[in-house]
Amino acid sequence: MIFALISAWLAYKRAKAANRNAVLWATIAAVTYIGTQLAIQFGCGILLGLGINFFGWSESVLEYYNIPITIFAVLASFGSTWLVLRYLDRLPEDESFVAPPPPPPFDGK
Repeated sequence: MIFALISAWLAYKRAKAANRNAVLWATIAAVTYIGTQLAIQFGCGILLGLGINFFGWSESVLEYYNIPITIFAVLASFGSTWLVLRYLDRLPEDESFVAPPPPPPFDGK
């Protein structure tokens, strides 16, 4: 939870510096961190549950793989949040800039 708050704070600072909606990007960063963990742990739990029901795996497999799944989920959360922060580091293209038309041709007269 602390890392979700830290990622939200970092995203807020970076978005504000780039003149983007800082609250929106802070929310996106926090939801990305927490959502990645939940999605991975839920998905792995579903896969292990299917293995227990359909392939006759022992129920202790849930306890055996709990720590590796959690570590993988935390690392994936760091990675996905890093991608969000990396996206925020890119400066948005200035759409108001329009290149001036080329000068008229020179006749030499």
